[in-house]
Amino acid sequence: MSTTTLHIKDMHCSACHHKIRQSLDALTGITSMQFNPVRRQVTVTHADGVTPAELLLQIETSGFQPTLLNQTGQTSPGDRQMLKRLGVAGLAMMQVMMLQIALYAGAFQGIQAELARLLEYAAMIFCIPVVSYCAVPFFRQATRGWPRHLSINMDTPIALAITIAFSASVFNTWRGAGDTYYDSVAMFTFLMLGARYIDQRLRGRLQLQNSLTAALPREVLRLQAGRKVPVDLNAVQAGDLLWIDQGAQIPTDGNIWEQATALLDEALLSGESAWVERHGGARVYAGTFNRGSGFTLRVTALPQDSRLAAIDRLADQALASKNGLARLADKVARVFIPAILAMATLTCAGWLWVAPEQALSATLAVLVVSCPCALSLATPAALTAGLIKLRQLGVMVKNPRALEVDHLQQVFIDKTGTLTRPDPTISNIQALGNLTEADCLHYAAALQAYATHPLANAFKHLHQEPLPELQDVTVHPEGVYGRLPQAEGGTALRVGSADFCGINPTADNSTPPQTLLNHKAVYLAAEGQPLARFNLHNPLREDAEAFVQGCRARQLEVTIVSGDTDSQCQQASAQLGLQAISRSQPEDKTATLRAAKVSADNGATLYVGDGLNDLPALATADVSIAMLETSDLVKSKADVNLLSPRLTAILEFVDVSRRCRQIIRQNLFWAFTYNLAAIPLAAFGFAPPWVAALGMSSSSLLVMLNACRMLGTVPLTNSPELNNVPASGQPQTGAG
Repeated sequence: MSTTTLHIKDMHCSACHHKIRQSLDALTGITSMQFNPVRRQVTVTHADGVTPAELLLQIETSGFQPTLLNQTGQTSPGDRQMLKRLGVAGLAMMQVMMLQIALYAGAFQGIQAELARLLEYAAMIFCIPVVSYCAVPFFRQATRGWPRHLSINMDTPIALAITIAFSASVFNTWRGAGDTYYDSVAMFTFLMLGARYIDQRLRGRLQLQNSLTAALPREVLRLQAGRKVPVDLNAVQAGDLLWIDQGAQIPTDGNIWEQATALLDEALLSGESAWVERHGGARVYAGTFNRGSGFTLRVTALPQDSRLAAIDRLADQALASKNGLARLADKVARVFIPAILAMATLTCAGWLWVAPEQALSATLAVLVVSCPCALSLATPAALTAGLIKLRQLGVMVKNPRALEVDHLQQVFIDKTGTLTRPDPTISNIQALGNLTEADCLHYAAALQAYATHPLANAFKHLHQEPLPELQDVTVHPEGVYGRLPQAEGGTALRVGSADFCGINPTADNSTPPQTLLNHKAVYLAAEGQPLARFNLHNPLREDAEAFVQGCRARQLEVTIVSGDTDSQCQQASAQLGLQAISRSQPEDKTATLRAAKVSADNGATLYVGDGLNDLPALATADVSIAMLETSDLVKSKADVNLLSPRLTAILEFVDVSRRCRQIIRQNLFWAFTYNLAAIPLAAFGFAPPWVAALGMSSSSLLVMLNACRMLGTVPLTNSPELNNVPASGQPQTGAG
């Protein structure tokens, strides 16, 4: 199977989606289609035998203009052409309005018939370029696929209104009697083009902020024979050496070369404002900025395979998914246009029966005033802005339905690796032999450098230092065996559990500190003789208390659900003041979540975890969140992935999701209320065509502008316990 993403610049509404879906369904091998109305894209999953050219041709036969996305994920939006049409319509409208003012004045004060005809002919001449050039996009959309696949869409009423108004005006001008609507035609076209142009710019703003890879530098400095050679980013291959200047953005994933040190700003990926220091060999990612001196980067992945590109693809998939409100709005919008055309016909018939002179004006107003675009954009626009805002905060939403979950009441969170740091730290060292603590630490670090056990991560900060060389290294489930070189005595060393090292833990004359959370002991032995005991523990994350206090401020009940022992869970629950459920196996966590749903009177549940044993709970909860430091399998099963280690990012998700739901409801309320109020007013003659044009053009703009307010939302409340926690979860020190 293959996946192809197409940009369709003239795809505006759910009727367009339906028509494109019908055209692609005619091809054999199409398995799925996902539409992104904000970015005007469709992602097609198809068999390898179906080429992108066939997809383009099939969509073109239905009257659309599809294009393949280029390597930056961006296409030309056509702003320049739209601006030209808008400018011509504006100039013509001003001329027509000046002529129309004279005609209005003449209607009240008297005007010679010959002069009136002259003014009407002049208005017609100025209106001709409006209809023949400026309004062409509306005619093209309305007649798309004609004559084989003629169907109605949101531009059909617009094209009908312009055609009827202009034709009736020309006819009345030619016969020298009756009303003319040149001012309405010019103003309506200008307002609609203005609304489309602003809407296009707003969509472009959302698209630009949504596409992370679009901001990457297109030219990089590759090191060739000791020289810095500018090359295109697409020419970079894995293994190349790139020079990253101070202040430059890293263009693709790689490793810091040799012993260089880099000071990086990773806010684009993690949402953390604090800069981090990386040393030689460390992995760095595309999109981060170099805030220190220049360094050499060894490329490990092509730009399209970088972590940033993967996040972009996940974002596109999330935006293409529709929640219940969006599907409901699409169903309404699909039958909206036929209903409007039927209502315009009834309005015309009714006024012809009652007052024929008002029939044309009322019919035009009904055709013009309706706005199905606002219904179609109400949910996608707010959802897009919410997802962008969350990603700026270091929260990656994979399933947008997580933003739709309301009445969130209970938060269940795993302990080890979630409330606590994922990697243990060495709390103290107890020498049990003749070696110093420093020597014991270096020998243990040399052995642990070969281990993959989580406890070995407590020694990884020493891997940058010169460590003793070892021979005959063997890694076991409970520890690591190695031997010093013969020049240094050839001593056999072991690090690991007490049993692996041959040590009786009750006779080592040491006791672990009882105040440590989740403490564990690692031993070092030489030739069966104990040398040292390393007391390890997993401390609480720095922002764990702020997270708990923030949940309480939001009326969320937090419960620890962990597979650890009673004593380990009690220590964490006592420090945070939480209820803890210990010794929970995967099936126990699932049962706890199900019981909570029943007891909470349909209240929603949120689960936060990081381990494979959390997978059933992640699937059971209404909203599931995976921590940064977890496996790809766990991240793939969660609705939300954190891109930073901050627990307070969960609070930001809750705040933004609530704000997103609020804006979606506001948009839908406005779209429904506007159409329900405006259409009857137009039908009964209370809204002239120019007022209807103003209302329609402003309706969709209000929806887009309301959604864009999400981008400026500050999610965290003004509580001191939250504002005192820096973005990195660590106290700020120094000017950085």
